[in-house]
Amino acid sequence: MSSYVLDALALKATVDHDLAYYDREVTQDYLHAVEFTPLAQIDAPGLIAALQTLRQRRRQVKDLSLLLNAFDTAFDANRFWQALNVSATGIKYQVRSAQAAAALPTLCQLPITPETD
Repeated sequence: MSSYVLDALALKATVDHDLAYYDREVTQDYLHAVEFTPLAQIDAPGLIAALQTLRQRRRQVKDLSLLLNAFDTAFDANRFWQALNVSATGIKYQVRSAQAAAALPTLCQLPITPETD
C-alpha cells in the first residue's frame, strides 16, 4: 500500500499538468474551431462526439487529480517512512519448529526466538 501511495504521489505533477493541458489547450482548440468555423461547415454530431470523448478523458484525469490532492493533503510521506523504520527495528519473529530454530540463527542475522508455546 505504501509503495502505491508514494508512486501515485510522485505522479501528481504530471496529472496536474495533464489536467491543465485539457483545460487550457485541447478544450480551447475545440472552442476556437466552433468560434471561427461557419455553422454550415461543422459536422455537429461528430464535433459533439469528439467533445464528449474529450470531456470524459478530462474527467478521468480530474478525478485522479482530486484523489492525489487528497492523498497529498492527508498523507505525509516522510512521517510515514519514519514510523515504518522505527517500528521495523523492533520486529521479532518466533519460529514454530525446533529444526528451523536450530538452523536459522546460523543462516541469517534476524532476531529469531524459539516459540514458547
